[in-house]
Amino acid sequence: MPVLDRVLERPVRIATFNLHHAAPPGRPYTGRGLKAAVQQLDVDLLALQEVDRRVSRSRFSDQAAIVSRATGLHPVFVSARPLGPFGRYGIALLSAEPASAIEVVRLPSFGMEPRVAIVASVVLGGVRVSVAATHLQNRRRVAAAQIDVVLERLMARPGPHVLLGDLNAGPDLLGRSMSEHGLIRAESPPTFPTRAPTDSIDWIAVRGLTVRDAEVPDVWLSDHFPLVATVE
Repeated sequence: MPVLDRVLERPVRIATFNLHHAAPPGRPYTGRGLKAAVQQLDVDLLALQEVDRRVSRSRFSDQAAIVSRATGLHPVFVSARPLGPFGRYGIALLSAEPASAIEVVRLPSFGMEPRVAIVASVVLGGVRVSVAATHLQNRRRVAAAQIDVVLERLMARPGPHVLLGDLNAGPDLLGRSMSEHGLIRAESPPTFPTRAPTDSIDWIAVRGLTVRDAEVPDVWLSDHFPLVATVE
């Protein structure tokens, strides 16, 4: 295994995007739209939520594979639950170099829809980084319990650390948990809903890295806008 630098060779772009199965509200899914949207992001690391695989509403496509082919990133897809007779619905993590030491974390659901997290090791700009990607419940008390599980597994890994995902809550609920673990949130405009964004529930948070800037690109693919940050 090569010895990696402790300083990024260059700034890298990372993003999180709740796809909503790549169909804006009231519009059908198209593979062409999904490809164009993710290519526009131009990132080195991408976390996706609400990803379909072999589901009728998204024409039985493998959305993580489509994103991988469109971007050149290596995918890890994890199913949170079955959807339809053949389909799966879950989250994905895509990286410029293949992820390693991949751990699938099943989060406490308290009788609600199952949710998962992916915790993995990824090389970004010559530095090995521990990354967690997840999609938390939209009930505040459940999200608060789930984030503690995600952070416990992430912070058990060596730094630097990156947390990505739709956490379905803002800093008012999750800020304390983040600060207790030394994670700094990328400040950005709201990402949800797309028609009139008011909520900052999509997160990029880092420890041991610096967020140089964050943006919310005007990408109309979902009921969320993507969140993109440049880190160094």
